[in-house]
This record gives sequence, structure tokens and C-alpha cells, in this order.
Amino acid sequence: MSLCVEGKSATSGPPPPRLFYLSGFEGTQMFGHGIDVLDTSQHTGRYAADLLQLVTDGITEFRCCIPWHKIERVRGSYDWSWTDRYLDQVRRLGLRPIVDPLHHTSFPHWLENGFANPDFPHRYVAFLTSFARRYPWVSDYTIINEPVATSILCGFTGDWYPHWTGRGGVAQMILGMVRAIHAASIALENLVPALRIVHVDTCERHHALDEAAKDHTEFSNHLRFAVLDLLLGRVAADHPLFELFSRNGLREDELALYRALPSRIDVLGLDYYAHSEMGWTRKGPSEAFRPFGFRKLAKEYAARYPFNLMLSETNVRGRIEDRLTWLRYMVSECEQLTLELMAQGRQFEGFCWYPHIDSTDWCSLCREPNGRIDPQGIYHLTGQFDRMPSELSETYVQLAAGKIEASQIPAYRLENPVLTDRRVGKFLCHMAGFEWREGQPSGAPYACQSPLTLADI
Repeated sequence: MSLCVEGKSATSGPPPPRLFYLSGFEGTQMFGHGIDVLDTSQHTGRYAADLLQLVTDGITEFRCCIPWHKIERVRGSYDWSWTDRYLDQVRRLGLRPIVDPLHHTSFPHWLENGFANPDFPHRYVAFLTSFARRYPWVSDYTIINEPVATSILCGFTGDWYPHWTGRGGVAQMILGMVRAIHAASIALENLVPALRIVHVDTCERHHALDEAAKDHTEFSNHLRFAVLDLLLGRVAADHPLFELFSRNGLREDELALYRALPSRIDVLGLDYYAHSEMGWTRKGPSEAFRPFGFRKLAKEYAARYPFNLMLSETNVRGRIEDRLTWLRYMVSECEQLTLELMAQGRQFEGFCWYPHIDSTDWCSLCREPNGRIDPQGIYHLTGQFDRMPSELSETYVQLAAGKIEASQIPAYRLENPVLTDRRVGKFLCHMAGFEWREGQPSGAPYACQSPLTLADI
């Protein structure tokens, strides 16, 4: 049971600032299948209408997945045909893409061992260089999406290719990504005059709830900062993970390079979900703790790193009403965070509910392309993958236009399994003072749905 208890709270102080709102379209290769979430959500074919909907909704900037694994199916040979059509539509609509060419395991199949392949940094920089020369008007890049989380799933838990496990595995994944990000940032600086690098990773914290969980918790809390610490030249002999990285191939000349030439980062994008804060016991995960919440946790990152911040991802899987309640909570957190950053002379760059349409196949952790709809988008998908508006999409449009603020977003009473399975129950204390409405039990489904077979996609 969560230690969070509902209560009443009073709010005071300056009026909330207007936030800048963006969104995006999920794109992750289901490795071994050659099929992307862009395909199973049908964004690959319906992108013209999807992009137009962004413009209609008043959203001018979006996270834009570019499927490297499809473009370079053959090593050194690039097929830009779909990307040309896609980005031409983006440009004609006046949208500003934050291009995301490597979302999780979206690398080509020929890259044996993925991020741990010693040729990975060179091959990826070559691809990005070719991309930047072909689309010189694109200025905003996320070089590798969520490197910490992806490294864990590829190298620590073994869920994703190459299915390595243990601390040595995750260290090798991180080192490969850091080498690629550092080299890519230098290459892009030389090619893109108006470059803006939005470094996106999970905003997470781990809580030890008994003595037996302390070692894993401390390791996880150090690991969440490892990529940024390496890229910024902050890893030395006194760093908690120095010995682990040294045992797994980190060289002193690399450290000297990172210290002398830290990677460029213009915006630090933080991805925050209800599962971003985890409690641990000797038996495994537990929800019996009070989470920091996004605002407090983001300030922890802000105190450690000198960059402007962005909420680069959030959502919750559930009914439209559940999503609205989570939206209200997160907008409220970001409004308060913006004021606190402004007092420090820093900016909050944007709020991104991700994805714009329901995602697909995350119920298998993007391992099987079954076309199962995951109810978490601003627009929900029907069984035929038609994009449907709702109170959530209408609310997001009003937010983007600056017509409403957090306190005007409706809050619906959360239900199980969102409270338990989706780990939202522990946040009820952060929702003190919400005026609760009763939602419809027959709203959008909680779990992934499979209305079509793969042959229908």
C-alpha cells in the first residue's frame, strides 16, 4: 500500500506561467522483425493526416522519429525515399521537428551486438552526417533517445537485443552510446549552423525500502546520471561507477577527451512516468513509498546540470479520464517548476505528452509486432486505427493555445488497475486539493488491444 494519503492543500503565489506544448509519434524497431511502431500504429502510411492534426491543434514542434534501421538496411547504402516524403510534409506544414534517429533498438540488423559493437559510433555518425547534409534545414536533434533506459533493457535485464545481463553488460552499452553521442555532437556542430541538441533520458529515482535493497538502489541511482557525467567529463577515479566502466573498456584518453571537450547539450529533456520512481525491497519492487514527484525530481537534475529543462515524455495507460487526471498533475508540476527555474534565470522549454496517437506493441515491450493498441495517446485509436478525438485532445488543444491552465483541467477519480498496475496510486498525495469527478467505467481499455492481425497492418 502506498504511504501517500489524500488531503487538502491551498495554493497561493504568482499566476502560473503559460507552458509551451509539443507532442510526438512513437517509433521503435521491434528488433528481429524489421517492423517499427511507426508501422504498427500506421503512422508510416497516415503521416500526412497525423502531421496536419498537429498543426490544426496548434502544436508547432514535435519529437520526430527517423527510422535509421530502415534507411540503412544495407551497410553504407541509404534509402531516403520515405524520409524525403515525410520531412517534405513536415517542412511544408511549418512544423519544427526534433529529429530522433535512434529510438531504443532502432539500429540496423547488421550491427551485431548493437550499441556494444565497436563500429557503432563510426557507423552512426556517418549516418547522421549524411542525414544532416540531406536535410540542412533541420536544426533540432536528439542524438540517442533515453540512453540510460535503453542500456538497461539491452545490457542489464536482457529484454532487448543483444540480451546481455549484469552490470558489465549495461556498462558496455553505455560506453558505446557515449562514444557515439560525443562524436555525433561534434560532427553536427560543424554541419548545422542553428543546431539545438535536446538530450532526452529518463527522469528517475530509486528508493530503498529495506537493507537488502540498498546496493541495487544505490547502483541504480548512480547509473541514472552515468551518461551525462561521462559526456560532460565528470567521471574520474572518485566517481562511484569509475571502476565498473574501467573494467569494461573505458580508457583514460577517452576521459581526457570528455574533460577537455564536453559534449554539447542545449536542452535536457526529462521523461517522467508513474514508474519513473521505484521502491525496492529484497523481494523486488514495492509501491509502499512516497514519490518525490516530477517537480522535485527535476530540480535534482537541474541542481546537478546547468541546462534548460523540458518534459520530453509523459503519459499514463488507461481511460481517457485517467489520462486527463495525470495530465492535470503533470501540468501543475511543470507550471510550478517553470516559476522556480525562472527565479534561477533558467527556462522550462516545453511540455510533451507522448505520443500524440496511441502507441502500439508496448505491451510486449516492443518485441512482437502484433499491432496491439496501447491506450496512452492524446488521440485514441479505434479497432481500425482511426484517430479519434476526446476530452483529452480538446483539453490539450486549449492548453497549447494558452486558454486554460492546470487548475482548469478536469480530474477524474482514478480506478484500478491504473492505481495499482500503472503505479499511479502512490501519487494521490501530490493530487491533494483536486476536485474529483466521476469517470465512465466503460472508457478506453486499460490493456493493449489486438483488433487486427499482423497481416492486416
